[in-house]
Amino acid sequence: MIEKYGLFNHHEDNNTALILFSDEPVTDKRGDEEIKVLYHQDKVVGYEIYDFIRYAKIKYSGIIFLPSDPLIDVINFVLENHQLEKLGYKKESGYVVLTNDNKKMVFAKEGTFLRDETISKGRFCSYYDLYIERENDQELIVIDEDIKEGIDFFISEEK
Repeated sequence: MIEKYGLFNHHEDNNTALILFSDEPVTDKRGDEEIKVLYHQDKVVGYEIYDFIRYAKIKYSGIIFLPSDPLIDVINFVLENHQLEKLGYKKESGYVVLTNDNKKMVFAKEGTFLRDETISKGRFCSYYDLYIERENDQELIVIDEDIKEGIDFFISEEK
C-alpha cells in the first residue's frame, strides 16, 4: 500500500490522472494505452491513468489536495486490474494552519506535494498555490476565520 503520494488531474492531457510518489524526473514510461508506470532510472516514481474520465469526473485540472476515499477506491480498482500497488486513503492534506507574525496562514508541511508537482520543504502558501484567483495571486494567504492552529486547511469540519 502506497501511503505517500500526490494526485493530480490533467484535463488538458487526455484527462490523465497523475499519481506521483516522488518529484524525481521521469526518465521512462512503461505500460499500455490505459496506464503507464513512471520511472526515474529503475525506481518507480508514479503512475499515469489515461482517459480517467471513464472512471470518474473531476471538475478541475491540478492537484487534488485531499482525495475522497471513493475516488481512491476507483483509482485502486484500475491499479489492481493492472497488478500495481494500491494507494492508501489520505487522512490529511499536508496543508495546515499555522501562525506567522500573529497572522494565521496556510503552510505546506515538509514532504507535501505542491501544485507544481514538486515536494515541499516546508513553506507558507500563496493564493496561487491553492488555485484561489486573486489579483496578486503570489500574496501569502492570511486566514480571517477562527481556525485552530495545526488544523488541516482542507478539513473544514474541524474549525
